[in-house]
Amino acid sequence: MTLLRVAVLGTAHVHLSDHLTALRSDPDVRLVAVYRGEEGQPVPGVHRVADPVDALCEADAVIVASTTAQHAVLLPSVAAAGLPALVEKPLASTVDASRWLAALLATSRAPVTTAMFLRCAPAFRAARERLDDLGELVSAHARFTHPGLDDGVFGAVPWMLDPRHGAVGGFADLAVHLLDLLRWLRPEASLTADAARLRFRDGVPLDVGGAALVDWGGTPVTLHAGWTARPGGVHLHVEGVRGSLTVSGGTLSTGSGAHLHHPPPAAGDAVVAFLAHLRGQPAWDPPTTADAVEVARVLAALTEQALTEAEP
Repeated sequence: MTLLRVAVLGTAHVHLSDHLTALRSDPDVRLVAVYRGEEGQPVPGVHRVADPVDALCEADAVIVASTTAQHAVLLPSVAAAGLPALVEKPLASTVDASRWLAALLATSRAPVTTAMFLRCAPAFRAARERLDDLGELVSAHARFTHPGLDDGVFGAVPWMLDPRHGAVGGFADLAVHLLDLLRWLRPEASLTADAARLRFRDGVPLDVGGAALVDWGGTPVTLHAGWTARPGGVHLHVEGVRGSLTVSGGTLSTGSGAHLHHPPPAAGDAVVAFLAHLRGQPAWDPPTTADAVEVARVLAALTEQALTEAEP
């Protein structure tokens, strides 16, 4: 098998270690260079460069694991190099910035995608195949939570609490995955923001989580996402006129009693799928930049509704 040479731009993202583990676990991948960048963490044992362009010179593909704000600095070099890239989410912290980056990346000779790892999970892929069995959809609930704030996860990545670095808060940080999941499960169904409520905590500059109601092609969906729920996890429940299905962690259950058990979704799954896709072994449907812009639009509308509701 042909060796894939991969460069990493930015080392500030909370999932950096997951990406490095996935790269190092693949015997046909060589991590050729790392550009640490703003707020980055050191990566021992890998050639470190002072300029992102230098990191791309010997690479066949790139993973961008920087702060969100740094995407606007790094992605022009990626587009100019014409390299396939996996970019950590969100693409940008605002709708306008997302559209600008999407237009920029459209000029690249190679596809650029975002690390929406729920699309890789076998349980969700199986759920997608079974949605039509439910008939007309009546309602759905999606949840993605973890106790990361209380467990001190952000001590190593403090930029995720700082809007100056592109931080978006606990709700948007995880709801972006849920909205992308809904968009992928039913590509023909539009997403519309109906209502939202955010949770705040003293001493934390951004929200720590929240709940929302969205219209999913005529189906009402409740969303819960945030950094303070224990034990947390990923959950989807969809009900239709002919049946229902539930994905909890890595397990898919249907109203008829069928069960499929898989490992729960993990951030490194996106890297594994990205590499397989480059080798012509499709393991997922990678999100497009248009997907990223659409999800950013819905998130912005939900945030605006929540903040308006909270005004005295």
